[in-house]
Amino acid sequence: VSTQSTGSSGINAEYGDIGEQKLNVCVKVDDHTDYTVDIILQHPIKPTTSSHKIYKTKVEIKLTKATAVRWDSLDSTNEGASGAQRSYPTSNKRNPVDWDRVEAEVVKADAEEKKEGDAALNDLFQKIYADGNEDTKRAMIKSFQESGGTVLSTNWNEIGNKKTEVKPPDGMQYKKWDE
Repeated sequence: VSTQSTGSSGINAEYGDIGEQKLNVCVKVDDHTDYTVDIILQHPIKPTTSSHKIYKTKVEIKLTKATAVRWDSLDSTNEGASGAQRSYPTSNKRNPVDWDRVEAEVVKADAEEKKEGDAALNDLFQKIYADGNEDTKRAMIKSFQESGGTVLSTNWNEIGNKKTEVKPPDGMQYKKWDE
């Protein structure tokens, strides 16, 4: 236990134990008020490189992380609670907005929205590609690239053996860009 005093009108601090995942500090103010901090830390620290400074108005303790991870809280008792409710800065203290609920409503509305025309067709092709096996994905990529975007096939047995010919829409003809 090490004790330091900042003078007659200051703070006395007693450091009981600073371990790899434990912090125990007792601070005594001249008016005979004791403040004790006894924490089991959320993640390990390096006690040998951690430091402390004692000022007239405060005690500053710097703990060095043993691993480079983000700490949601200092102590391990709040580990499960930190992921449950996110906190966002707001100036509206009376009726704060639950942004997680707003986000969920927007995602739900987007999922329920029926797309039309090219957007619906694009979504269909994206779903086919995402749900397809490797041969289907290769066939779609090869047929689309070789045909200049005029053919899209999902049959690798048909597309894999030969070059895909360009098939322009009815009433149009294919020309290379330099012709």
